[in-house]
Amino acid sequence: MKTLNSQKTVFPFEKLEQVYDAIVVGAGPAGLAGAIYLARANMNVLILEAEKPGGRLCDVKLIENYPGFPSISGVELSNRMVQQAESAGARILFPARAVRFELLSDPKLIWTRDKEYRAKAILLAIGVQRKRLEIRGAREFVGMGVSYCPVCDGTLFRKQDVALIGEDEETISDGLYLSELVNKIHFIPGTINPHYKSQSLDRLLSKGNVQFWQKSEASEIIGSNVVEKVKIRDLNSKDERTLNVKGVFISGEKTPITQMLIAAGVKTDMLGCIMTDDQMQTNIPNVYAAGDATCARKYQIAVSAGQGTIAALNIIKKRAKTPEQHR
Repeated sequence: MKTLNSQKTVFPFEKLEQVYDAIVVGAGPAGLAGAIYLARANMNVLILEAEKPGGRLCDVKLIENYPGFPSISGVELSNRMVQQAESAGARILFPARAVRFELLSDPKLIWTRDKEYRAKAILLAIGVQRKRLEIRGAREFVGMGVSYCPVCDGTLFRKQDVALIGEDEETISDGLYLSELVNKIHFIPGTINPHYKSQSLDRLLSKGNVQFWQKSEASEIIGSNVVEKVKIRDLNSKDERTLNVKGVFISGEKTPITQMLIAAGVKTDMLGCIMTDDQMQTNIPNVYAAGDATCARKYQIAVSAGQGTIAALNIIKKRAKTPEQHR
């Protein structure tokens, strides 16, 4: 770890980067949409992506509700967004995980593990960190019967039997929505001590088409090309049984990656979602947030892209008012 002086320890880097007009943190739909608008406005834009461009969009096998594309894979859609952002002039670095922020300064500072980056404006499109279901079949069948968004995909399973896995109030809310669409819900909490209220569970069970597998967890998702069955295990006896289902919905347990932003002064709500105004600006001037980290509208690609666009347009508008500060 190198030091600039005896009083301050910093992350090691070879040389200071230029001051960017905007840095976008995250290369999912929100970040890429914002970067396209920013770059087309002749702004010098850097995108820092912790894993791979496209984010979780790359895990979705089939998308049928994004305007202009009746049917497209997540990988293809993300590739098109990445190409458009780069063609517009945005620079994408990955893997480049942000590890610390200083957002009250001017310029604002972001550190990765090996470099410091500076910008006049920041767009936080960091997504959410989901506690993925780490069982056989959970990753393989994403988009082919496994979904992390019941509201997005519930209509695909009308009059069919599905499994709902989760253990918080959001899971109950998703179950109530699904109960109006599907034939039967196998509700699997995955824990002995779930986080929802007993009254909420009673409301869900009152729907009449929900079977509650208390103190059980999913242990395997089975199918050929699509989901056909889910295997569940009693958490006490360890006995297993197999249920016939067409879909497996993994709900709740969405933890926004915001702890380091809270430390930097960004306000969040009780769920840890980044709070913004209607212009997508946070409580800190020139710091914006868009996409899943704002917990808006059930994690829709179109909504994320729209939020990224709104944020970018307001960054552009502010620059137009004070052009001398952005030279």
